[in-house]
Amino acid sequence: MNDEELFLSKEEVTDYIAEFKKDSDHIYGYEQEEFGICPYITFYLYHQEDEVEAVANQVIDLYEEFESNIIDKPFKLKYRYKTSTWKKAEKWQRTRQELLDEMHESYKKYSVYFIAATTGDSDIQSARWALESNIRDDGGRYSSFKLSFGDQWYGEHKEQWYGFIQKCLLKLNPIQTYSGYEIGNTAQFPVIAPEFEIVERVFSDYFYGLDIDHPSNMSHTHDNPDGYINSSALGAGLRTPTWCFLLSPYWIEKLGLTEEQIRSKLNDPRIEITKLPDTTDIEKFSLWIRLGDLSLHPVEEGVPDLLVMANELIKPIRCNDLKLTTLDAWDDDPNPRFDVENSPQWIARFDEDSSWPEGKRVNKVSNLSLEAEKFKVKGGELCPQTGYWQTPAQPDFRQFFKQGEVVPTLIELDWGDVYWYWDGEK
Repeated sequence: MNDEELFLSKEEVTDYIAEFKKDSDHIYGYEQEEFGICPYITFYLYHQEDEVEAVANQVIDLYEEFESNIIDKPFKLKYRYKTSTWKKAEKWQRTRQELLDEMHESYKKYSVYFIAATTGDSDIQSARWALESNIRDDGGRYSSFKLSFGDQWYGEHKEQWYGFIQKCLLKLNPIQTYSGYEIGNTAQFPVIAPEFEIVERVFSDYFYGLDIDHPSNMSHTHDNPDGYINSSALGAGLRTPTWCFLLSPYWIEKLGLTEEQIRSKLNDPRIEITKLPDTTDIEKFSLWIRLGDLSLHPVEEGVPDLLVMANELIKPIRCNDLKLTTLDAWDDDPNPRFDVENSPQWIARFDEDSSWPEGKRVNKVSNLSLEAEKFKVKGGELCPQTGYWQTPAQPDFRQFFKQGEVVPTLIELDWGDVYWYWDGEK
């Protein structure tokens, strides 16, 4: 790719989407650098410097179980940190003690140690199965543990996957965790290939459920030794959920809500909330929240109501200025990228006043594009037209209001601002 051409034409984008619908393992791009849409999960880990070895042992435990009991094809490549190279997995194996010794040796020069493996043909290629952990000893960033997993395998082994993830959550006791779909980049660190960041921006206009997750770049901690909190990283707040996410004790306290209030705000039979004990304090707990089924939520199907509910919940602690790229675009690059202007718009795409993606947004309740939507009224205001109205706060109910009547605020639902949408005269 050069600075005078688009990496993807519109035809290539629509062709990829058509192929993906037929085969979710479909990848496309330069040889051994193909991108694909993949499910992933990332655990962000807050710990003290003297806990590094304990964290490393926990990560290695899960690495071994992932490789032995979960993946359905062997890793092709494994990362050797000492030489910063990828080695053929069948010829290069390391014991737990060798990994730990190498980690401690690396800390004499650097503040991070990487463990990684992939079933892909290269570290840049989106892989069906991949693993990456960066374990830090400087206190300035979170450590992390990230997995890509097979979409088709997941569909056939959901209970096995859920059990493994619960084990990960209990063992790692993360401060943040996210799972959903992304442009598969687990084996890319510390920066993401420019082509992949272009693809992330391009496909964000097509899917509400496509997440952006870059652990090496988003990991600045809330507890920096000098007191500084980087507003463009996850130490400043949560990322907008697209499927599964964690509310840890720290963020529950910041949110200022009880468990019952959180459950009330997410009161929908499609949402599953699991209460997890905190391993450092028996008085505290985390909430692992799954927002219905794993889905990309194509924009033509409308703004997904469960993601709107989750966004409304975490909005007071949301990281609105999260940086979504690891590299800046070069001058005159014609390709779309996330930047300081559109990144906050993407983060806020489930807000009531959002227009993301511009010109293509569809309101799921009224089934009208925002450009065509004429009748919308906020709770507590006067109804502009006699007829039936519907609100995301009560998605299964319609109510009849007369013009000039005050529409309800539904404050008893503890929803926040309630908006009503015109749903016809009959």
